[in-house]
Amino acid sequence: MALVLPLASSSSAPIEAVLREELIRRRLETLASPSGGASAEAIAFFREHDIGFRIRRLRLLARRLARDWEADPEIPDDALEQARDAVYRILSLYFEKEGTAALGSRFGDLAERVLQDPGTLLDLIEAQRLLPELDDRAEEMLAEALEVMPKNLRRRMLLTYLGFPYYDVATLPLLRNEGLTEFDPVKVDRISPDDARSIREGGTRATLRGIEFYNFGAFFSRAYRENDYLWGRLHGAERMIDLVCSTVSKPFAEDTRRSFKREAFNAILDEEQDAKRCSRKLIEEIRREVSERLPD
Repeated sequence: MALVLPLASSSSAPIEAVLREELIRRRLETLASPSGGASAEAIAFFREHDIGFRIRRLRLLARRLARDWEADPEIPDDALEQARDAVYRILSLYFEKEGTAALGSRFGDLAERVLQDPGTLLDLIEAQRLLPELDDRAEEMLAEALEVMPKNLRRRMLLTYLGFPYYDVATLPLLRNEGLTEFDPVKVDRISPDDARSIREGGTRATLRGIEFYNFGAFFSRAYRENDYLWGRLHGAERMIDLVCSTVSKPFAEDTRRSFKREAFNAILDEEQDAKRCSRKLIEEIRREVSERLPD
């Protein structure tokens, strides 16, 4: 829980001391109940204030979805993507409450007086964040996401979510929250002739000539260089269209994607024909393939 230090204080020690005294007044000198387990006061306090626990639990789900479970061939990629989106939406609810901006206009003044009245400050944080109500909304969103997940992914999500308290008890004292802050997956997409097959199947070997003579083929022939240059532009355009289309929330119909590619291919061929950088015969040959593979 982040607090603004009073202007007259250069150390957090006095604030820690008065907060400890306030917790003792609230019967939180110990978290354990005489009969075992956590005390009712401890459970209530952490439900009202422990936003860090909520965020760590969701970040673990995000990390599992982005790294650990992505390699499982039995879980569809679109199911993983939808699950990640749901987790990020829930995380955003807690992020909005995490900073001081969500604590209202009175927070600054009360933070300045924390040494004199720490209880009022704690009560304000509880009232402004309303974490138990936020938990209800977050779990409704999670339940809706779980309903549409494949069974194998839903089971892993539930086990991770419900079992997180045990994981947190074991790892938090060691990690101190390090390594738990990055949850956005970094995706890598390849731009390669082997992934661009809309005009001609076969990838690199079917389209590029420079790979001949131990990859020195283009050194010996202008026609080879023109061929590889033109195919490079076409392959690059196709992959960029694929990558951009893969980012939209509602996928384009296949006919729409094909029309995007057809227009891009013809624009490149028209430009190269006007510029006279490549053989006219090569351009017409590829244009014919575009018409055959991607008809209007």
